[in-house]
Amino acid sequence: MTYRTTMTGSWFRPPPVLERLRKSPTGELPESDATLYLAAERETIREQLHPLGSREGLTEVSNGQQRVAGYTTFLPHRFRGFSSTETTTMPMSTELVEEMLESNPAVASTMPALAALFTLPKIVSRLEYTGAASATREARDAVRLAKEEGAPSVFLPSPSPGVITIFYPNNPTVYPTHLDYLDALAKEVRKEYRAILDVPGTVLQIDAPDLAMGKQTAVDWGIDFYAALPHHVDAINRAVEGLPRERIRVHYCYGNYAASHESDAEFSRVLPELVRLKVGALVGELANPHHQGDLRILGRYVREHGWPAGLDFVGGMIDVKTPIVESPETVKMRLDQLAGIVGALHTWGGTDCGFETFASVNGVTHPVALRKLRALARGATLEG
Repeated sequence: MTYRTTMTGSWFRPPPVLERLRKSPTGELPESDATLYLAAERETIREQLHPLGSREGLTEVSNGQQRVAGYTTFLPHRFRGFSSTETTTMPMSTELVEEMLESNPAVASTMPALAALFTLPKIVSRLEYTGAASATREARDAVRLAKEEGAPSVFLPSPSPGVITIFYPNNPTVYPTHLDYLDALAKEVRKEYRAILDVPGTVLQIDAPDLAMGKQTAVDWGIDFYAALPHHVDAINRAVEGLPRERIRVHYCYGNYAASHESDAEFSRVLPELVRLKVGALVGELANPHHQGDLRILGRYVREHGWPAGLDFVGGMIDVKTPIVESPETVKMRLDQLAGIVGALHTWGGTDCGFETFASVNGVTHPVALRKLRALARGATLEG
């Protein structure tokens, strides 16, 4: 059995791209830098198709988000309604900060610098999406590059309505409640989803860490995480209504940071909401030590409720937060375990999260990441 494989969006940005992104006032490279970012995107696709020269590669590739500084930090460039002078900082729960201090003081010491990274423009009026031309251009470029490099399929990430509420805290003078804000975002971000999917050959990945990581970061929602979770799933479903669900995947995650993760959301309470998503695939964490056991929870759920027809599961076989390189045998074992629960035809191998979620912020080095992708691709083709 050969399994399909992919990764989760972001990849390492080369120094010339990083330099230009540092100077960008919008967090997104302009079209005048197309020669630079297109070369980086082409190389990103090549490295997924042939990691370290391997014949085996990924089935569905990403452009690596080379033209943006992070999966959410470029959004003020694509929306009207953000201040050009006032900023606000993404809040973190006391629980998360204490966990980080206890389990990884080295990373915790960098939190002031990270706080600066997550100090972003403040919302001052109702948000209006204006970025369709940028999204369409990126999608067309991705399809062309993927075709030229021989990739079977290509996906583009775009943030969920809910994750935007995490990075850009609500201004109650604009949206009275969290649910008002969430509903408005679902209507607006749908425009980006449609712009991506209107380009033939694209797959849309909705980045939705709010569906799990929200427990540690959404301290300003004014509503308990588990009470908010169904509303966040509903917001995604409203945003994708009428769009081709077989070309849409949703990535949930518990936060791409190296810590104990003992304060993470309970998968047993998150899973029943995830399977309500009207999309073609879930992309989630299964490789890091705290969440390998989620397979047992998934197995119990499927025995009791079955698995939704038409829904694939892209299980994280690779942990992007540790330099330990998984062997192909480990990947194969994990894939077979997932296939035994949701069925081989619904099983994909993936990575727990992106490799460089924000420019220059990563958990492993580029050479180690290439070895991990090679192990993923080889493990997916092992026999027996």
